[in-house]
Amino acid sequence: MSWQMHAIATYGRLIRRPRTYATTQSARAYLKRPKRAGTPPSRLTKSTRYQVAHETISGFDCYTVKSNICGASAASRASVIYVHGGAYVNQIDRAHWKLVCAIADATQCPVRVPLYGLAPQHCAEEAIDLLGTAMGRAAQRGPTYIAGDSSGAGLALAATQTVVIAGAIPPLGLTLISPWLDIALTNPVIATIATRDPWLAVPGLRECGRVWARTLPPEDNRVSPIHGELHNLPPIDLYVGDRDIFVADCRQLRDSIGDDRITYHEHPGAIHVYPLLPVPEAKPARRSLLSHIRTTVKAPRHGRDRRYLR
Repeated sequence: MSWQMHAIATYGRLIRRPRTYATTQSARAYLKRPKRAGTPPSRLTKSTRYQVAHETISGFDCYTVKSNICGASAASRASVIYVHGGAYVNQIDRAHWKLVCAIADATQCPVRVPLYGLAPQHCAEEAIDLLGTAMGRAAQRGPTYIAGDSSGAGLALAATQTVVIAGAIPPLGLTLISPWLDIALTNPVIATIATRDPWLAVPGLRECGRVWARTLPPEDNRVSPIHGELHNLPPIDLYVGDRDIFVADCRQLRDSIGDDRITYHEHPGAIHVYPLLPVPEAKPARRSLLSHIRTTVKAPRHGRDRRYLR
């Protein structure tokens, strides 16, 4: 483990976790805090390297980031949708925007970022509807790929399940970074892993999850995609650290789907969403996931994907 990973883990254990997820009470206080603005940072909007567009979908902001590097191929109509994490409580932050820009550079495709409403003011059903609409609009233009981290990764998988069940056009694939797959954290293995996780804690996350689910039961796939349809999904590329309490359900997802449908990366000593962190361990993970997305969206279309060429 690098000293940078150790330093961030120490900060999480001593400062961040006690203020957020350590107890039900800390989570309730965290839920009440004012939300930050979700607008892209000025460094991005003023940059000549990217184009940033805005639209409103179902009453929520959705931003599209395009890279000006080398110029996107006019023949390509593919796009990527990125769903940010934050325990369904926190707004998108600079680390997310940085990865969005990296995806735009790597793929030369527009990256769409729908900013779903956060708990406690908003809930899972609204977010699933928003993503379904965003995915449907993007699919009308061409092939799509969906990626997300933490709660956003769980939401991305849940929305994809909903699209598959509805018989709509699914994304070409999914990149999931430390996905939150079970809103109630019922996997018995979590108790053991929780003692090693310096960032997340079960009591607070359960409270955030309960508020986010609102009227949905915890086994509903819209909040717990691990309990949903797993056999007709697009290929998944998944990244998680073995000091992340979500790794228990990530392993279960891997075993349920099978090696032919999931590329699984579990990094020893890594903590939650490590590919987004300023640590040496993140660099190969980012290179891998960017390469995977680029290869997938640029691959020739066969079979059912021919519908995009009409």
